[in-house]
Amino acid sequence: MKPQIEIKRVYKYPIVAVWNALTDKEALSDWLMETTDFELKVGHSFKLKTKPQGKFDGILNCKIISFDAPNSISYLWQSNGMKNPTTVNWVLKAISESETHLHLSHNGFEGVSGWLTRQMLGIGWKKLLSNKLKNYLQDEKRSMASNS
Repeated sequence: MKPQIEIKRVYKYPIVAVWNALTDKEALSDWLMETTDFELKVGHSFKLKTKPQGKFDGILNCKIISFDAPNSISYLWQSNGMKNPTTVNWVLKAISESETHLHLSHNGFEGVSGWLTRQMLGIGWKKLLSNKLKNYLQDEKRSMASNS
């Protein structure tokens, strides 16, 4: 069993479009979770907010630890139920001018509670990347085309 979540996807959109979806405050709020304080700056702390569930208060405290635009971004991710933060890593690679390979790894899960958290987040990440991010990119492409 892997101690981390790893998901790879190919999107039929330019690397810059996928990068913007991962690093723009409004984009993140649209497809991932609400954020009002995201800034693309190493060391910057921000919050992602979603619906509280059980003991989870719905707030993820994050901190950007590195980025290399438009290729990669990493940040710490911690909820109120986690002893230690985990790390979310996004790596993008242009396959062509209109196609991008995305690799998400989310690691640092510890113990039994970490195992359970990893299981739940693994399902959530797959749905987000297969549905919400894909739909966001599609809507953005349509919006750009109608504004041209």
